[in-house]
Amino acid sequence: MLRINETRLLNDLKELARIGATADGGVSRPALTPADIESRRWFQAKIAEAGLDYSMDGAGNQSAILYSDPPSEKRILAGSHLDSVPNGGRYDGSLGVLVALEALRALKDKGITPSVTLEAVNFTDEESAIIGLMGSKAVVGQLTAADFERSRVDADELTRRFSALGITRQSMLAATRADVLAWVELHIEQGTRLESAGIDIGVVNAIVGIRSIHVAFRGEAAHAGTKPMELRRDALWGAAAFVLRAREFVMENFSPGVVNVGIIHAKPGAFNIVPAEVYCALEFRHGADEEMDEMEADLIRLLEECAAEFDLSVTYEETPPVIPATMSESVMRAIERGAEALGYSHQRMLSFAGHDTQNLAAIAPAAMYFVPSVGGISHNPNEFTSDADCVNGANLMLHTLLELLTDLA
Repeated sequence: MLRINETRLLNDLKELARIGATADGGVSRPALTPADIESRRWFQAKIAEAGLDYSMDGAGNQSAILYSDPPSEKRILAGSHLDSVPNGGRYDGSLGVLVALEALRALKDKGITPSVTLEAVNFTDEESAIIGLMGSKAVVGQLTAADFERSRVDADELTRRFSALGITRQSMLAATRADVLAWVELHIEQGTRLESAGIDIGVVNAIVGIRSIHVAFRGEAAHAGTKPMELRRDALWGAAAFVLRAREFVMENFSPGVVNVGIIHAKPGAFNIVPAEVYCALEFRHGADEEMDEMEADLIRLLEECAAEFDLSVTYEETPPVIPATMSESVMRAIERGAEALGYSHQRMLSFAGHDTQNLAAIAPAAMYFVPSVGGISHNPNEFTSDADCVNGANLMLHTLLELLTDLA
């Protein structure tokens, strides 16, 4: 059975981890910073060394290409991203790019010309240092000029980072593709479900939607010593009750959905004043719009109940949602057939983090799969996936592409 070159893949992982390395064993390669650009140059050199063709589009997305003969009109793409969060881990994103590259190298080593052109892709700024999922948004036509106004860096810094790569706002907006036949991505799980179950591969059947709501509880400021407890309209009491009840309610009624309150600000914000106003940032995630609608209705009902209990008013404002992305049954089955051929155990599961795959799913059959993460640690220097699981992931990428070539040629 055809296999990847294990030594080459693992050496690549070690080499790449030196770029942007941090003192505690992690990596720091935010998008289009010098470390990220160095990793891109490294990736381009690896592509040339392998005898594959190289391209970079107007969004800065890099591709290693193994052409069919004659070159097909459409292409099967695989990959992920090389950029990282500040002081992140060495596997998140990087492993997905390297296993796609290694799959193409393994085919080339065996003299196999695919029936459909294959690409191993490094997408720009998956980690949202500038604009979330920026490179894949550009490819599927979801990037707009307004996104640049909402960039997480100022206009001058945005121009500097684009110039360092030789791209512009205009080239970003013109990077839309219409030649994607299918997409597949490997990623570390960033959780413990596979590790806990002793399962080799998680086949993602949906990437969850994300909804965020800005909440404000309003009561009455009062002297923290002289105002009797039973007469207080303490906005923080209402917010605290909501946080605990939302936790219990979602765990009981919407598992495996999740809810989070990640920001709380109390005003006036003094030791000796009863809080008059509390602002909360509420976020919740699930795998389908219907479930998200139910969660939202129930969470808003809880907000109003908690406000009424403590004689408060409450207001809430939604932000634009991230829509759930359902994965392609045909691509999921290709992954599963590859896993079965290799003898890997597998199960279907939701992805609770966002990935480039959710954008690609808008224009082509797309799916992704996970390999285990030790302890579920991610976005952290201690992030770790075993060599054996990395190799499993790469062999599965190779055989998934072979399955897709059979299905789609």
